[in-house]
Amino acid sequence: MIITFGRQHGTRGYLIAQQLADQLGCRCYDKEILERAAENSHFSREILKSYDEKRVFPYFIPENGSLELGDFRLNMRLANAEFDAIRELADEGDAVFVGRCADYVLRERKDLVRVFITAERDFRIQTVVENSDLTAEQAKKLIKSVDKERANYYEYYTDQTWGDPSVFDLSLNVTRIPVEGAVQIIRAAVEAILQKQ
Repeated sequence: MIITFGRQHGTRGYLIAQQLADQLGCRCYDKEILERAAENSHFSREILKSYDEKRVFPYFIPENGSLELGDFRLNMRLANAEFDAIRELADEGDAVFVGRCADYVLRERKDLVRVFITAERDFRIQTVVENSDLTAEQAKKLIKSVDKERANYYEYYTDQTWGDPSVFDLSLNVTRIPVEGAVQIIRAAVEAILQKQ
């Protein structure tokens, strides 16, 4: 049983994924994917973290200030280190994966259930404000920035539209659903989908 979570920023997607994994008695992988990728590649955890769920810009500006062509292959090498880690962790047993194109990377698996968590903007702003020292305006800007980075990353590596309901087995708007209720809904959907296979 492999469950992947895509999520908009401020939806409590990670918390939902973690509680679902706890209930199902399996591991939840988020930043741990970077740890495994660092172990299995020549990239440090810091490099992987700095580009995490971001599309790498293929140019760099050296000290002389002129724009030069960067290593186009860097994009795929960083992503492939994470994707290989996701495949390896999935082969180790039941798991929940958060982000990082895991739904696409593991798309050939028969035991896969793909979930996307969304919510209304005001709810997401409030969630970010409650969990940080940001003002509502700062939270709004952060949400826009993080979602844009995640969308660019996802669409660059998958040729699919981030958040498109047709790509997922379940898309859930959690604006009016508490975390525990979301976990129950997703668990019921997972059981129904996997029983059918």
